[in-house]
Amino acid sequence: MEEKKMVSIGGREMCLLPADVTFPTKARIGCQGVRGAYSEQAAKRMFPLAGRMFFKTFGGVIEAVKSGLCDYGILPIENNSFGSVRAVYQLLKSAGVYIIRSERILIRHQLLVKPGTSFEEVTSIRSHEQAIGQCSRFLKTVEGKIPVIPVLNTAMAARYAAETDEKGAAAIASPEAAEAYGLVTLANRVSDSDNNYTRFVCISREPLIYAGANRISMILTVSHTPGSLYRLLGEFAGCEVNVLKLESSPLVGRDFEFCFYIDAEASCADPEIRKMLERIKASCPDFIFLGNYSEV
Repeated sequence: MEEKKMVSIGGREMCLLPADVTFPTKARIGCQGVRGAYSEQAAKRMFPLAGRMFFKTFGGVIEAVKSGLCDYGILPIENNSFGSVRAVYQLLKSAGVYIIRSERILIRHQLLVKPGTSFEEVTSIRSHEQAIGQCSRFLKTVEGKIPVIPVLNTAMAARYAAETDEKGAAAIASPEAAEAYGLVTLANRVSDSDNNYTRFVCISREPLIYAGANRISMILTVSHTPGSLYRLLGEFAGCEVNVLKLESSPLVGRDFEFCFYIDAEASCADPEIRKMLERIKASCPDFIFLGNYSEV
């Protein structure tokens, strides 16, 4: 049996696992929200035989993983039509956990109500802010007529619509949430795009890199000098690495300063990639290596 190998990547000691160590199927998985959440769908895809625990917030999922209450956690990180889930990135900056897998889930938003409720009877619509943003065209048709209320999770919105005494309460959530809470679909395909995908990541407190990992995620800042971002991108170009994501985000409490979320197509099993990351870390005031993993 090939042995695991410890390597330093961006100041973090990571474990390169041998090819005969496969991704687990049984584990205790933490998800944000309640039964019927899209995070639960991602968890089922990644861990078909696992038990699942639900937490109110993204931070609750991370703390459950760090404490050992859950073996792994599932978090949404990016939607292809509404962008990054910045609340998750903000937490990952200081969480000290690692991304070990990601999964793309097709998001099928529907307008859900109690059975027997007509569209004219809808008095409020609840959903997560990401889902609200992904359904902006549909929601513009009710703007000024029906209040749209952000909540922590799409499935929580569905559960509220099912349990409240407010007969006209509606939710934008998944068909799975409709089934879980006995709701019916009042409007189907309310997303702005039928090609609506969200990337979910699996986090671990253990610094693991499974064989075949081909995506690197990091958060960093660059120095405020001419050409600093150009030189950073030159590191990737010099190693013929494809940058999959480059997004700036304001640094809270700083005067128009930004950090960058970067995903690159590369494997840390390659010593040259590890050297590249060390050079990037040395040139950046802040550098956080989030993980090297496969997207399935």
